[in-house]
Amino acid sequence: HMISQDGKFSWMEVECLGACVNAPMLQIGKEFYEDLDGPKTEALLESLRRGEKPESGPQNERHSSEPIGGATTLTEMR
Repeated sequence: HMISQDGKFSWMEVECLGACVNAPMLQIGKEFYEDLDGPKTEALLESLRRGEKPESGPQNERHSSEPIGGATTLTEMR
């Protein structure tokens, strides 16, 4: 368990959040922030420092667990 120098954030590494396809990701309260990298994580934390509530879910152009650009399989119903 770690605490930021300013005491505003604490975190711990966990083995699984149940969404490997969306990793790397963070859970903040009941919200999940997916498809993170270093800059996106820093932007998310800065937003929280300002008291904002960032939109949860994928942090790129992806929708749900689909690949970027949309579904590529099972696109037609028979």
